[in-house]
Amino acid sequence: MRTASLLCTVALLGWNVAAGAADYVGMSGQELYVRFCASCHGVKGRGDGPVANSLKVEVPDLTLIARRAKGVYPRDRIERIIDGRHIIGAHGSRTMPVWGEDFSRLELGSPDAERATRLIIVRLADYVWLLQKPAPETRNRNE
Repeated sequence: MRTASLLCTVALLGWNVAAGAADYVGMSGQELYVRFCASCHGVKGRGDGPVANSLKVEVPDLTLIARRAKGVYPRDRIERIIDGRHIIGAHGSRTMPVWGEDFSRLELGSPDAERATRLIIVRLADYVWLLQKPAPETRNRNE
């Protein structure tokens, strides 16, 4: 099932499998997001990408991550989720591609593969942080 999901995602993104992770290192967080995440999460991160309706799981709205975490962007957790090689028990089965493995596999044998993968994941996490909606303003009860 995971392989079929990954192949579907790769095909939908038009991913050039022959390209190495180094090719992605030069991309901005937004460019990486559009390339690897927008098909499911949508261009604005609201979980409404063109592939979202075809999935059996609800695609999360990435703009609400900080709100759901009481106003704090859980950067380390987001990086672990993007990387995918760190199992997060509450998620159950993994539908999202394991990007850390996929990026690293692109440059097997390269001493820079892990560094390049880490940089890509950091840029993606930075961009997801930029997508966060501000917390709703609360009125002072004494006004």
